[in-house]
Amino acid sequence: MGKQLDWKTFIPAFEYCTDNAAMIAITAYYKYLNNDFADLGISPAARAEW
Repeated sequence: MGKQLDWKTFIPAFEYCTDNAAMIAITAYYKYLNNDFADLGISPAARAEW
């Protein structure tokens, strides 16, 4: 379907696809560097509402 719609698809190597914790950690690292902190009153949610 991607070829039919002329989409450019990137599929990383398997070793880069197995650990969501690493993706969360790098995001947290950059948020920390930018002093981008959440309010202490925030509640966790399994499904984000953008």
